[in-house]
Amino acid sequence: MAVIRVDASVVRELALALADVGAELAATGDVEPARWALGGGATGAALNEVLGNWRHERFLLVDALLDLAEAAAQAGTAYVLTESVLTRSWAGGVTG
Repeated sequence: MAVIRVDASVVRELALALADVGAELAATGDVEPARWALGGGATGAALNEVLGNWRHERFLLVDALLDLAEAAAQAGTAYVLTESVLTRSWAGGVTG
Protein backbone atom coordinates (compact mmCIF):
# COMPACT_ATOMS: atom_id res chain seq x y z
CA MET A 1 0.00 0.00 0.00
CA ALA A 2 1.27 3.45 -0.89
CA VAL A 3 1.86 5.92 1.90
CA ILE A 4 1.26 9.60 1.23
CA ARG A 5 2.64 12.11 3.69
CA VAL A 6 0.99 15.49 3.80
CA ASP A 7 2.19 18.44 5.80
CA ALA A 8 -0.76 20.70 6.59
CA SER A 9 1.47 23.76 6.90
CA VAL A 10 2.83 23.17 3.39
CA VAL A 11 -0.71 22.86 2.04
CA ARG A 12 -1.61 26.17 3.76
CA GLU A 13 1.51 27.77 2.28
CA LEU A 14 0.44 26.52 -1.15
CA ALA A 15 -3.00 28.08 -0.65
CA LEU A 16 -1.43 31.41 0.29
CA ALA A 17 0.99 31.28 -2.64
CA LEU A 18 -1.81 30.54 -5.12
CA ALA A 19 -3.87 33.41 -3.70
CA ASP A 20 -0.84 35.74 -3.93
CA VAL A 21 -0.21 34.83 -7.57
CA GLY A 22 -3.89 35.35 -8.34
CA ALA A 23 -3.89 38.74 -6.63
CA GLU A 24 -0.74 39.85 -8.44
CA LEU A 25 -2.15 38.74 -11.77
CA ALA A 26 -5.45 40.50 -11.08
CA ALA A 27 -3.57 43.69 -10.22
CA THR A 28 -1.63 43.59 -13.48
CA GLY A 29 -2.87 46.49 -15.52
CA ASP A 30 -4.11 46.22 -19.04
CA VAL A 31 -1.51 46.95 -21.66
CA GLU A 32 -2.01 50.20 -23.49
CA PRO A 33 0.24 50.02 -26.52
CA ALA A 34 1.41 53.06 -28.36
CA ARG A 35 -1.26 52.74 -31.04
CA TRP A 36 0.32 55.45 -33.14
CA ALA A 37 3.34 53.20 -33.64
CA LEU A 38 1.17 50.57 -35.31
CA GLY A 39 -0.32 52.82 -37.93
CA GLY A 40 -3.91 52.83 -39.04
CA GLY A 41 -4.04 49.41 -40.70
CA ALA A 42 -5.22 46.02 -39.56
CA THR A 43 -2.30 45.67 -37.15
CA GLY A 44 -3.92 47.94 -34.57
CA ALA A 45 -7.19 45.99 -34.69
CA ALA A 46 -5.34 42.67 -34.43
CA LEU A 47 -3.40 43.92 -31.42
CA ASN A 48 -6.61 45.09 -29.76
CA GLU A 49 -8.06 41.62 -30.27
CA VAL A 50 -4.99 39.91 -28.81
CA LEU A 51 -4.96 42.24 -25.80
CA GLY A 52 -8.67 41.72 -25.26
CA ASN A 53 -8.18 37.95 -25.38
CA TRP A 54 -5.24 38.21 -22.94
CA ARG A 55 -7.35 40.27 -20.53
CA HIS A 56 -10.15 37.67 -20.68
CA GLU A 57 -7.76 34.73 -20.23
CA ARG A 58 -5.95 36.54 -17.42
CA PHE A 59 -9.16 36.89 -15.43
CA LEU A 60 -10.09 33.26 -16.08
CA LEU A 61 -6.68 32.30 -14.71
CA VAL A 62 -7.17 34.55 -11.67
CA ASP A 63 -10.50 32.84 -10.95
CA ALA A 64 -8.90 29.40 -11.30
CA LEU A 65 -6.00 30.34 -9.00
CA LEU A 66 -8.36 31.65 -6.34
CA ASP A 67 -10.48 28.47 -6.61
CA LEU A 68 -7.32 26.37 -6.21
CA ALA A 69 -6.22 28.47 -3.24
CA GLU A 70 -9.57 27.92 -1.54
CA ALA A 71 -9.45 24.18 -2.29
CA ALA A 72 -5.91 23.92 -0.91
CA ALA A 73 -6.94 25.76 2.26
CA GLN A 74 -9.89 23.40 2.70
CA ALA A 75 -7.66 20.39 2.05
CA GLY A 76 -5.19 21.58 4.68
CA THR A 77 -7.98 21.97 7.21
CA ALA A 78 -9.43 18.55 6.33
CA TYR A 79 -6.00 16.98 6.71
CA VAL A 80 -5.54 18.46 10.18
CA LEU A 81 -9.00 17.32 11.27
CA THR A 82 -8.48 13.82 9.85
CA GLU A 83 -5.09 13.52 11.49
CA SER A 84 -6.59 14.60 14.82
CA VAL A 85 -9.40 12.03 14.60
CA LEU A 86 -7.01 9.25 13.59
CA THR A 87 -4.59 10.11 16.38
CA ARG A 88 -7.41 9.96 18.94
CA SER A 89 -8.70 6.74 17.35
CA TRP A 90 -5.30 5.07 17.61
CA ALA A 91 -5.08 6.19 21.21
CA GLY A 92 -8.51 4.64 21.95
CA GLY A 93 -10.35 7.94 22.17
CA VAL A 94 -12.72 7.50 19.20
CA THR A 95 -15.01 4.50 18.74
CA GLY A 96 -17.46 3.39 16.09
